[in-house]
Amino acid sequence: MAQLIDPETAFWITIDIIIASLAAYALFKYIKLKRRITKPDNSIEVDQHILTNRFREYLSRKGGRQAVITIFNEVVDGLAEARQLNARKNLTTREILTILNGKLAAEIQNLLHEMYSLYEAARFGGYEPSEVEIDQFSKQLERLDNLSIREYPSRWLNES
Repeated sequence: MAQLIDPETAFWITIDIIIASLAAYALFKYIKLKRRITKPDNSIEVDQHILTNRFREYLSRKGGRQAVITIFNEVVDGLAEARQLNARKNLTTREILTILNGKLAAEIQNLLHEMYSLYEAARFGGYEPSEVEIDQFSKQLERLDNLSIREYPSRWLNES
């Protein structure tokens, strides 16, 4: 029986295959690790007051009560998404805020809790906010915009 490859060549081919396999495996692991570490840039460069502007739009279309309810839900959902919080659908807004407490800066937490009191009255009590309360809520949104613009998910740009 004739031998096609001498033993030394077969040995070096085997070594080459092992080295190529290890290099491919290392490259695969590096790419996988890089994807996990690198997060997409969710910052908003175009408009630093996206929530404030959207709130004004909602005010003109829906009125104060619905504008407060809609924008606050967007804020909480957006922050939960940005913090990769897998909030179950059965959680209330207050429960989501409680979970987010440890994941947000103290000033943002305080703002959200201040805003929540008006949201709660509007949503559950049918309360129609006064002009002063609307103005205060708008200023709180603006501060939130300024504090955490890089935290906002880019999906806020696409929702209407």
